[in-house]
Amino acid sequence: MKNSFQPVIKMDRISKIYRPKRTLFGSKPADKIVALNEVSFQINRGEIFGLVGESGSGKTTAGRLMVKLEKPNKGRVFLDGQDMTRIRGNMLKAFRARIQMIFQDPYQSLNPQLSIYDTVVEPLIVHRRGDHNGRIEKVAQALSAVRLTPAEDFFPRYPHELSGGQRQRVAISRAMVLNPDFIVADEPTSMLDATTSYQIFSIISALRDQYHVTFLFITHSLAAANFLCDRIAVIYRGHLVEMGPTRQIIRHPAHPYTMALLDALPVYCQDPACKFHNTLLRTPRDIPKHDHCPFFPRCRRADLDQCTNERPTMIDLSDTHSVACFKASEHLT
Repeated sequence: MKNSFQPVIKMDRISKIYRPKRTLFGSKPADKIVALNEVSFQINRGEIFGLVGESGSGKTTAGRLMVKLEKPNKGRVFLDGQDMTRIRGNMLKAFRARIQMIFQDPYQSLNPQLSIYDTVVEPLIVHRRGDHNGRIEKVAQALSAVRLTPAEDFFPRYPHELSGGQRQRVAISRAMVLNPDFIVADEPTSMLDATTSYQIFSIISALRDQYHVTFLFITHSLAAANFLCDRIAVIYRGHLVEMGPTRQIIRHPAHPYTMALLDALPVYCQDPACKFHNTLLRTPRDIPKHDHCPFFPRCRRADLDQCTNERPTMIDLSDTHSVACFKASEHLT
């Protein structure tokens, strides 16, 4: 088995800025959008790492940067210690074989004109893996791994003949057919019902255990992260605000935004230590023009002097738990 503590992928001070273009009539574009602001974390081999935050927080952008569907404005991405930020040609093709992505919408991510067999076999053809018979066997194995059995019964079918959950399983099998080292799962259950979501979680966990695949699991739900992930990072408006083992963060959150995400869940923890934190203001404050804590406008616990004049950086609360908050030690007491 692969070493579970060896980092497989690392983001080092990654920033991504979008600059809107002028409109058709030449009017002034909107201000630049900072999707990620010097975000750093590493994902260890064999773990399921959760990236948690509300819509617009930068989660999907981080995932797309990892698989090189986007280019960062600043920072670097490492795979097994090798800088992959600016690779091209054959190195990029080899990189794409090792890193795959499962997209959010199973209705949009599959080509309706391709059969299930043609959908799953396509990566093998692109990367010239195996002969005809070998590819048939690999596709059957990939479909069986996501519990679409008998696999051969699904070969001639088309996406419109499948349920949403079955389509997402096909998308997972397509990502798995090349036997990748790392998979980005971008909110793979957001369009599925609770029962089907549980089945997808179970499949992802089984794939990790059986094939030792490393996952980045992107989600807006701390409940989903709590069920599936070994560690999580919480992101707010492009800033990493808390990171650590999932159970530790769920039971002892140190950042007010993490607390707000927990408070938003109907029932998030059966542990008596869990409590309602009440960290959100009913009416957000005005955003300061100078450097400030990104969560300050919404934070009930903010220091009106320090939090409006300085942006907190990540500090270690323990060997495994870090947070970007000036008052973190008070929150844990």
